[in-house]
Amino acid sequence: MEQYALNLIEALIRKGHTPVIFTMSADPTLPAYPHCEVHVCPMNWRWLPNKLHVAYFNSWLRKEKARTEVAFTIACCLSGSAEIVVCGGNHIGFLKAMGRTPSFWDKWIINLEKREYAECKFVVAHANTMNIELQKYYGLPAEKIAVIYPPQTFKPLTASMDKAALREEFGLPKDRTLFLFPSSSHKRKGFELLKTYFEKTEYPETLIVAGRPVKGKYKNVKYIGFCKEMQKLYQACDYTILASFYDPLGTAGLESVWNGTPSIMGNTIGCCEVLDSRSLRSFDVHSLKALSDVMEDVRKNPIRLEPPYQQYIDPVCMQTIDQHVDQLVQIGERLLKGETHPGH
Repeated sequence: MEQYALNLIEALIRKGHTPVIFTMSADPTLPAYPHCEVHVCPMNWRWLPNKLHVAYFNSWLRKEKARTEVAFTIACCLSGSAEIVVCGGNHIGFLKAMGRTPSFWDKWIINLEKREYAECKFVVAHANTMNIELQKYYGLPAEKIAVIYPPQTFKPLTASMDKAALREEFGLPKDRTLFLFPSSSHKRKGFELLKTYFEKTEYPETLIVAGRPVKGKYKNVKYIGFCKEMQKLYQACDYTILASFYDPLGTAGLESVWNGTPSIMGNTIGCCEVLDSRSLRSFDVHSLKALSDVMEDVRKNPIRLEPPYQQYIDPVCMQTIDQHVDQLVQIGERLLKGETHPGH
């Protein structure tokens, strides 16, 4: 969401606006910084838990916004008093997906979310999964929400599609089917289920883990560390696979297809909404049998994508950031006019 917020700011500047930023901290070396009006919350108690920082920031924000001239505000984090709130995930949905009982702090976050959604005038959900959860868990009326997918800013396809050369570059097996698992949160992304399958498989298949290290060594699982050349890595592998319990959009699935590599995704991952069925296979992340069945399917019926690969991604995800900002500004302007359903 931080990168998303920066993208919004840069697009607003390109369009001639002067963004007014309310934040806990700011980097004055960012190119956009001189073109913004930046208000930094004085955080004098850095030793306090981060959640208390959020509470203090919200209290400061209400006062600071009241004495600052802004047309409307867009919140990309847990902050009150915004007219438009952007939802890329929610805590109730996360806890339910992970099977966790809410702790004291979980309840505190949920109450903050509920207050934020109740007080704002409109919510932009980054996927339909969020739209459904906001109505189901937070009681938001459908007319207060619009699904507007965040722009995907993937690199233009420039790397070679010579899989053999790419596999040699990354030190990957050349004679096996490779399933890429890009993850910085292995529990949430379903590593345990994938590990169980790959340790038992009798076929020449290997799970390629990129990102956070795995604890231990496992049969048919190869960890390659953090990768700065993800475009090449997607193309070096045959499929990208995630078994995420909670992944509201699932950018990795979209990026994989963008680079010509089919996706195998848990059926609750948001990208399943916007990927063509020709580029995707999905499965129940709670079932080893369901995963085994989908792996058998792709063995018997391998997925092959043909360029241009954008044909497999719904156009709703292919907006530019400038077009996306136009939509947000239009919603804000309609709110200023008193329209009750500005996003519909």
